[in-house]
Amino acid sequence: MAEGQLVSKQNAHDHDDGDGFEEAKIKLGKIVMKKTDDVSKMVNISKHEEPLSPAACVISDPLLDGYIFTIVGFEKEIDVESLKVLLQKNLAEHQRFSSVSEKDKHNNLKWCAREVVIEDHVIVPSLSVSTVKDLNFVNEYTTSLMTAPPLDPCRPLWEVHVLNVSSGDVAASLVFRIHHSLGDCISMLSLLINSTTKAPNPNVSHTILQHKPSYQRSTGFLQIVYNVIAGLWLTFLCVYDYMIVLLWNGDQNLLKEASRAKISSKRLAHVTLNIEDICLVKKAVNGTLNDVIMGALSAGFVRYMSRRQYKKMTRSSDQKASADQHLPLNISLRAMVAVNMRETPVLKDLDRNMKTPSKSMWGNKLGFWMIPFPTFHYGDPLQYCRVTKMMSRLKKLSFEASLIYAITKHMPTKLVAYICTKLAESTTLGISNVMGPVEQIQYGDNPITHIIPTAHLNYHSIVMHFISYAGKGKLVALVPEDVIGDPQQLCEDCAGALRVMKEAATKSTPLNLS
Repeated sequence: MAEGQLVSKQNAHDHDDGDGFEEAKIKLGKIVMKKTDDVSKMVNISKHEEPLSPAACVISDPLLDGYIFTIVGFEKEIDVESLKVLLQKNLAEHQRFSSVSEKDKHNNLKWCAREVVIEDHVIVPSLSVSTVKDLNFVNEYTTSLMTAPPLDPCRPLWEVHVLNVSSGDVAASLVFRIHHSLGDCISMLSLLINSTTKAPNPNVSHTILQHKPSYQRSTGFLQIVYNVIAGLWLTFLCVYDYMIVLLWNGDQNLLKEASRAKISSKRLAHVTLNIEDICLVKKAVNGTLNDVIMGALSAGFVRYMSRRQYKKMTRSSDQKASADQHLPLNISLRAMVAVNMRETPVLKDLDRNMKTPSKSMWGNKLGFWMIPFPTFHYGDPLQYCRVTKMMSRLKKLSFEASLIYAITKHMPTKLVAYICTKLAESTTLGISNVMGPVEQIQYGDNPITHIIPTAHLNYHSIVMHFISYAGKGKLVALVPEDVIGDPQQLCEDCAGALRVMKEAATKSTPLNLS
């Protein structure tokens, strides 16, 4: 089989017999592996040592210990041996993916080169035919990895699980488990894009959907002075808000009642959104894609919590009658929104730094905004987007994200990790969204149907991710099972909110709030 060929010649349902899903889980560090006859491929990496960035040290702290999980769906079944060849070429030669973190004589963490044995990083669980018929199998398998033993620190901290499980338009899936210290979601998605080609034209470069600002800042002297003064004042107010949240008044709502303690059991759900619908609403409110996504999340959480409030008050199982139930006035819901701190946020520009990661581009380059979500119903569905648009403008004018990023870089690691856990305990959810390729891409010669990213960090209650790909958007929810037992309903509520916004946008005249 030629190099780069990823499609298997075997039947898509020809799986090894096993005891089902329980054997697929990692228990006591043991995994049932499929036997292969090929010799282990090893990649020789030149010796190098580089200190871990402050953000990587914080994420590596036991209080957080973050991992990135990404499900990549394919149109055809995956051939394991060809996959190893591709991974050797695309991942094993990458500096971060061929290094481990070790402490030097001064007790500082450094990246140290290691030889990569491909077989150690490719996991092929033995699955029974009866088990893989479950449509939610891939999601459950992924969440089972979140409670699995940590990756071996003596090897580079990543692994790929091969699931030749068909579901809908997906014939097989890869589940990437990567320690967050290796890089953030933008770095990982950039690496994936750099490792793929455009389908069905591999010689044509990818097209990335870019953020375009809905307004232009004035560059006059007086305007610059005003921006600095306003930015400092808004940053002071942000610091005051953080102090209030951390010391006295965290979020109070139904979703926080069961999430005060560390929760390990997670559930994963996702829903597909239409990028054209998002763009239509964006035009109606004269905002950005981020404004619309945040508005849909805000409205979706109001819908979901209203239903929960209704069921709590009436003990009713009727889920439709509660859609317009008003929430109590004394509740609060805050979101920690990840902000890309790179000077050039366009994803495509990171491709040049894959073999030798640029210090200014690769890694965990994230700041954060703390944004309060409205907790009541608006008569005009588009008002949710207008509110998030106004808050985003204020946050952009402030130095909040830069301040958080600077604190991460310059304050002691243990203190930053503690503050992060306190913020996660005091707020309701974390939000991240990235823009992926506009056209469909393929890995080897196997077209990719969808990309589903999420991140697992200790203590964080609810994590929402959005990623665009090939004209569609995936909204992904990772939730504690004890807090939200029906994460698919939460995703559907957010999707339903976007549909209502689209209907309102088609009837309204675009508003210019500048």
